Amino acid sequence: MDKSSGIELDKGGEDVDRQVEMIAQLLPPRVAMALSTAGADVTEIRLRAGRPAGVTTPAGNLYLSLRGCASPICDAGVVMTAEELNEVYLGLCRRSVYARAHELAEGYVTYCGCRAGICGEAIRDHGAVVGFRNISAINIRVAREIKGVADGLVRQVVREGRVLPTLVVAPPGGGKTTMLRDLARLLSLRKMRVAVIDERGELAGAGFDLGPMTEVLQGVPKAKGMVMALRTLSPQVMIIDELGEPAEVKELLGAAGAGVPFIASCHAATLAELSRRPQFTELYNAGVLELVVLLKDLRVSKICNVRGENLEIDRGHLTGTVLYGSGGI
Repeated sequence: MDKSSGIELDKGGEDVDRQVEMIAQLLPPRVAMALSTAGADVTEIRLRAGRPAGVTTPAGNLYLSLRGCASPICDAGVVMTAEELNEVYLGLCRRSVYARAHELAEGYVTYCGCRAGICGEAIRDHGAVVGFRNISAINIRVAREIKGVADGLVRQVVREGRVLPTLVVAPPGGGKTTMLRDLARLLSLRKMRVAVIDERGELAGAGFDLGPMTEVLQGVPKAKGMVMALRTLSPQVMIIDELGEPAEVKELLGAAGAGVPFIASCHAATLAELSRRPQFTELYNAGVLELVVLLKDLRVSKICNVRGENLEIDRGHLTGTVLYGSGGI
């Protein structure tokens, strides 16, 4: 266990197994069998038409093999046909592509809390993407619930009974959703009313534990969900994953102005990258952001207090007080 960050790396295996098992039910038996040998560290499942299937783990990108293992060498690789991949696509859509059109318009579909990115030929209706055909590849990001992963972080986020407005930052697959999920649970256990705006259904997933005082708005666009939460749920904190559109930042500022703090996530691999993201600069310039948390491989690598500090956007540097982590900001 990393006592500073509160992360226990040996937790979550059973939960990942459960998610992988649900996905495996959609796969041809030989693919499901090969997947079962990949272990509990799978973070992504990559299926391809006419090419070897693979997985992503902390050890890197591996191929699924008919020999009953996951290997960096493509030896006896598991290959799916286009017809088989299309069946997986329909299964992920729960046999109704039309019902998932709002997600497919963004290039993905959510299944049991796992986001599946779809590659293929887009089907358009009046210019809008409503589905795909001739599926060539599917990348499934395995959702994980790791209770206790945010134990150390929650002590930084909550000060004197108040939640500090916080931005959790990491590259894709860096653990943002997993960390937000556990923060929601821990804040709820502290008897705080938590509103989770879960547009993609990834935070709540397939019955993930978000705590006894957490309310979830699922499948609602984030900007609209924040307005709904403020009007109907009287939250003491709002949690939003993957802040992106300008409308989302606008509503987040509105919530902060109404006295409701937020914990949101944003894509960036470094704080220098973050300083160039418009979502961050708008929150910072409005004076509502207090903490920036940088994750790396599901570990808290740095926590910075940016309230009242200087931001040198032109140079791509962020200056502030480092609360956790070595080196400068």
